Amino acid sequence: MDSTIRQLSGSAYVVIGPEGATHFAIIKARDSSAALIDADIRRIDEVEAALRLTGCAKVSYLIDTHEHFDHTSANFYFAQRGVPIVASAGCVQAMKDDGAADFTRMLKPVPELYERFPGLRLTLPDVVFDETAQVKLPRVTLHLQYRAENGHSHSKGDTTIYFEEEEVFIAGDLLYTALFETHYKHLVPGHGSTVEGEQSGMAYFKRTHDYLEDFHGHLEELKFDRKSESEVAQHMQSGAYAALGKSRMVERNINHFLTERWF
Repeated sequence: MDSTIRQLSGSAYVVIGPEGATHFAIIKARDSSAALIDADIRRIDEVEAALRLTGCAKVSYLIDTHEHFDHTSANFYFAQRGVPIVASAGCVQAMKDDGAADFTRMLKPVPELYERFPGLRLTLPDVVFDETAQVKLPRVTLHLQYRAENGHSHSKGDTTIYFEEEEVFIAGDLLYTALFETHYKHLVPGHGSTVEGEQSGMAYFKRTHDYLEDFHGHLEELKFDRKSESEVAQHMQSGAYAALGKSRMVERNINHFLTERWF
């Protein structure tokens, strides 16, 4: 299944990844410049195609919602083109601490990208903010807010983006932390379906919260030998959970839990 492009509002578009893969957002300004939110080097052709199809003449800013590879690995590509890259100080520090090793690990299955993009490497954002920032383009005002509670929510760099003029809220990979009071007409999570309206958004966050609580409960049973790994995996990949996509992440998270790296 291929990615699709969805127009959420007059100027906001989302590249929706297949099978729960990462989403990328495009906010198109009046002058056809754009703010691009997150980009994965492995899917750069999709991103470029989306920019062309939405009529964007240039990318004026790339905004990283957080430090993970699937959201920041195309920083190199856009930095080579002179695009400013915006992120929280928490994101930048996390990339400094752990980003290089993760970058190398994630590119091992696709070594051909080193040939396609000579010099490809972890590239840090160059426009850095602590708590809040604004990115402005013609008829576009983006409010950026650092959301990593106590320094670590989904990640150490979690940032949300609110497109003021068209009431679009881009949550990155944050699922429900500190987001219930946020106003929006359109919600863009980092993975999964986009959501229309705040009531639907609250229901979305509640479903995600319940999923994580259920997962954690089963992991606790695994920890005390009351369930096997296969039983936990089967439960979290079946029933209503089967439609969530990216089921391979279940086994990965079980492994992280067992090696005390899951949080």
